[in-house]
Amino acid sequence: MNRLMLLMLAALLYSGAAVPRPENLAKEQVLHRGNGAEVQTLDPHKAEGVPSSNILRDLYEGLTIEAPDGTVIPGTAESWEISDEGKTYVFHIRKNAKWSNGDPVTAHDFVYGLRRSVDPATASKYSQILAPILNAEDVIAGKQPVENLGVKALDDYTLEIRLKASTPYFLGLLNHSSTYPVHRASVEAYGGQFSRPGKMVSNGAYVLKEWVVQSHIKLERNPNYWDNDDTIIDTVYYYPIEDQSTELKRYRAGEIDRTEEVPSQQIKWIRKNLADELQISPYLGSYYFGFNLTRPPFKDNLKLRRALSMAINREIRLFSRICG
Repeated sequence: MNRLMLLMLAALLYSGAAVPRPENLAKEQVLHRGNGAEVQTLDPHKAEGVPSSNILRDLYEGLTIEAPDGTVIPGTAESWEISDEGKTYVFHIRKNAKWSNGDPVTAHDFVYGLRRSVDPATASKYSQILAPILNAEDVIAGKQPVENLGVKALDDYTLEIRLKASTPYFLGLLNHSSTYPVHRASVEAYGGQFSRPGKMVSNGAYVLKEWVVQSHIKLERNPNYWDNDDTIIDTVYYYPIEDQSTELKRYRAGEIDRTEEVPSQQIKWIRKNLADELQISPYLGSYYFGFNLTRPPFKDNLKLRRALSMAINREIRLFSRICG
């Protein structure tokens, strides 16, 4: 199967369209994709940045997931109810959901994961995402114990989450990595090493097989994933390639099947020569630089700080991430 056909297959799979017949597929389906910068961690409650998120979405699954058009659809939770005032959510966990080691995924796993995410000891940089949950802000600030977070397992497969106020976007928030469950026994056995190959137990469509820093991360299909029958790609390689021009060259050389981005200065050439392989997707994100005002050159330098502030274009604009 050539590179373009493989990309089209991936798009079909994620769109929910009918999958190709087995006789039309190569014996082994392998996807090689560029992934920007090297990830710092695959701990879902400590990870930050797009490269980590790309991989974590393959390794883990939240209560909800997103369809290609952004629609929120059931993930590990097969259904849910929302109270009339919009402050109480009750999720029903799939009874065929399993961890990669065969253990059942339960509501208790989500309670443990959510508590760990807001626990000050975890030092999650995304814990504030969970602020809509009752008492989350006080827990994050160390003012209340994690047990007071508004999450509770009503039974093994029923999870209740209480919010401090109605939050219309809450279902969409639940596919962020800060809300993922983690396998408690693995975390307690390996501590900070639980997210390494050979130790990670995950609940997504893939499992972590290799992580060679500045070379690649290899994932393989998780046979215990509840929807494994609809997973076609067997192996995914993620390559940390920070330079966009280098990434494009590796794509043209057939070393990778998909780039994370393409260099904007070459977009005209790409549109002309690789039009059938170019995909431009809407992308919404916030990027910022933080300056340490306690050290030179910013400390005690009001003019420099003011000049930088005045140089910022404060108009709100929408951008598209350009992917090949």
